[in-house]
Amino acid sequence: MGDDNEIRALIRRESETSLKRALLETTAVGAKYDFEFEFAQTRKNRSLMVVGATVLTILALGAAAFGVVKIVERQTATAPVELKAFEDLNLKDLLDTAKRNETDMNLAKQNLLKLDYDLRSSLDSVDRDYAAAVESSRLQGGAGESSRISAAGIVRNTKRQQLQAAYNVASAKIKAQIAEIQSRIDKYDQRLMDQANQQQAILDNARRVFEMEKKRQADLYETRIADQESRRKADMAQLTRQRDELAAALTARYNPTFSDERSAGLLAGTFPKSQPSAAQTLPPYLEQNGFIDAGGGGKLDRSLSDFLYISGKLRAVPYINSVPPALARMETEAFNSIVAYRASLAKAAGGLKARDDQISQLQERAKVIQANLDRFNWAVSEYVQENREGGYVLDPRDPENISVAINPAVPVVDQSTGYVVRGDKAIATVVFRVSGDATTAKVVEVVAGEALKPFDTILVHAAAGSEQ
Repeated sequence: MGDDNEIRALIRRESETSLKRALLETTAVGAKYDFEFEFAQTRKNRSLMVVGATVLTILALGAAAFGVVKIVERQTATAPVELKAFEDLNLKDLLDTAKRNETDMNLAKQNLLKLDYDLRSSLDSVDRDYAAAVESSRLQGGAGESSRISAAGIVRNTKRQQLQAAYNVASAKIKAQIAEIQSRIDKYDQRLMDQANQQQAILDNARRVFEMEKKRQADLYETRIADQESRRKADMAQLTRQRDELAAALTARYNPTFSDERSAGLLAGTFPKSQPSAAQTLPPYLEQNGFIDAGGGGKLDRSLSDFLYISGKLRAVPYINSVPPALARMETEAFNSIVAYRASLAKAAGGLKARDDQISQLQERAKVIQANLDRFNWAVSEYVQENREGGYVLDPRDPENISVAINPAVPVVDQSTGYVVRGDKAIATVVFRVSGDATTAKVVEVVAGEALKPFDTILVHAAAGSEQ
């Protein structure tokens, strides 16, 4: 450094001056001394006093030089830094200007970074609003779901374009400001370098003060770092505790303990780990008569086997608390359900067979009854035609649904009208209902004091263009 070179030069000059002064003082005292003559005279009678005096003189000069060096170093180290030279060269103002430029540049860059962050945050917020709108539309469903999602997309795109346009304007302004500050910095940098080179010696002296301050700052920050380390350890302990609590909460959530009375009763004891071999065979009657699909028993067995396979996979997971016994209980209940279902099917097969046998018997009886009914209908039809009547009342007990026998030669249509005649008097008006080959009648009006009886004569009201 510049001040170190000056100090060394100063030490050399002071040492040479001191040595010359001491030499002059030594040679100025006493008469003139002829060294060669005296040496020639004393060659045979040498004395150690001269040697000792010479050595002492050299040591004294060395001590004096060392003391001078120390004094100069101490004075140099404690010399104050004069700011007057800086003021004469206007370096102080120059440094202040450079500092202001640097501060303005940092502030402008921070503003640009903040603008970028605000843009990203705003865009993320718009995207989150869009995602929430889409999710809400999907949850609502209905015919307007796609239109709501499309409208949300248009709103999102509009907001993003507005945010980007505002960002472009603001960022262009900040970038122009940064360019202007950079121009000022470039303008003052060269001047600052010139002035700094001229004051290198002064600044180097101030460096010592800076080193002392830096050491003080280092000690301060080391203390702070130690404090931060202590806090970090406390935070780590708290995070560890929170992690343990979270792990316990997750364990309790996915490995619960069923503590209610019914669960405790169901999960008590032990359960078989494999399927028992006591399944009841299904009666062939069920498949033969189409009550179950072909191979239904095998399908039940395969379904149970698949269930046990999947539950076995789950049991291989290291669950704790109530999950393992719950899975075992589910397997047992599934097998018990299959066994009970097979037993119910077997009982149902017996009941169905008995019902089918009864139905066969009833069908035989129905055939006999139908044959008798056909004979009766034939006899009534023949009787009606023989007596040339429109028809007869057979069963009048239900006025809404009277059983009648109509002459096949007389046309009757649905909702046509007729009369019930006894002797020469019409005692009731009826409306006919025709459904396929069956014809019934409904009483519309009855003469006061009269009631319909079996084999009352029916007179069919002839429609236009028809014959009775």
